[in-house]
Amino acid sequence: MPLFVDPGAIVPEAQITHPGQFNQTGDINAAAVTEYGQQVQHTIKRKSRLAPYVNMRPVRGTNRIGSYGFGDSVVGKVTAGEAPAATKNDVGRNTLVIDTLVYTRHFLPLLETFQTSYDARVELGVEDGEAMARFMDQAFFIQAAKAAQDTNSRYGAGTAGKPSGFKGGSVETLSSAGDLSDPAKMYKSISNLLVKMEDKDVVPGEDDIIIAMQPSTFYTLLDAEQIVNGEYVTARGTRVEGAMIFKAFGCPVIKTKNLPSGVVSNHLLSTSGNGNAYDGDFSKLAALAFSTKAMLAGETIPLSHDLFYDKIFKSWIVDSHAAFGVTPDRSEYAGAILLP
Repeated sequence: MPLFVDPGAIVPEAQITHPGQFNQTGDINAAAVTEYGQQVQHTIKRKSRLAPYVNMRPVRGTNRIGSYGFGDSVVGKVTAGEAPAATKNDVGRNTLVIDTLVYTRHFLPLLETFQTSYDARVELGVEDGEAMARFMDQAFFIQAAKAAQDTNSRYGAGTAGKPSGFKGGSVETLSSAGDLSDPAKMYKSISNLLVKMEDKDVVPGEDDIIIAMQPSTFYTLLDAEQIVNGEYVTARGTRVEGAMIFKAFGCPVIKTKNLPSGVVSNHLLSTSGNGNAYDGDFSKLAALAFSTKAMLAGETIPLSHDLFYDKIFKSWIVDSHAAFGVTPDRSEYAGAILLP
């Protein structure tokens, strides 16, 4: 006898199995969001060159954060019978503005989600993770390059009302573009740059200086055995497994295609509120040496994920979004090698 189902009957919710729901409670797409989000986060962790080193400050209740710098203290001597005079320390402030939300978004037509043989969420998670990793790394490299080329500190240079003891970045200019493929000349250029930074009380081995360069330059130094495989522990105790280390200086080396090149304009994070801070001319940038102390970084919305169905478009929408920012801070902790 055929089973008759009343067209007007409603299946009780208690009898419906939602495969994307955890423990049959809550969001019916929870598993899908988690699967996508975990893939994005995993890919960022794997692809981002700076993720192990960056310290993001949370920014809540405001669109800006400040970093304060206290000027040098002065040592005096005590003279018998005289009260020692007090000296003042000027205080400077550096500000980071976060006013942009960036995102990735995909529409998955309802019919196609049933007819596709692969899991689109996994594939999209990989692509979105790579895109976000590149975008975030480049934002940091842009600001590191700007910090390196700061003539004066963002906190002032001992001028009236501004704290002393802070310095600008350091720059070493190559003799010719051909030096990039000469390991001896590149070694000397990096050495000269680090000397300039040490003259500003920056110690590469203690201040977590990272050296970033294009893959071609990296392999030139690797072939000359200037770079070796090793393990690096940051000053915060973060262990970076499988790091490549510049043997002579004890600094981790990053090979990356995300160093800014040419003229960067209309960057997604550039706004009138931050003075188009992410735009600039990076045509001569060959390599960077910097600590994350050189930058002030914060996030209002950490990278977040969502999946929802739109009845108007009859499509599933998968997206990620984040609101973060970075600006030069302690410029003396940044240096750049430039082409002539």
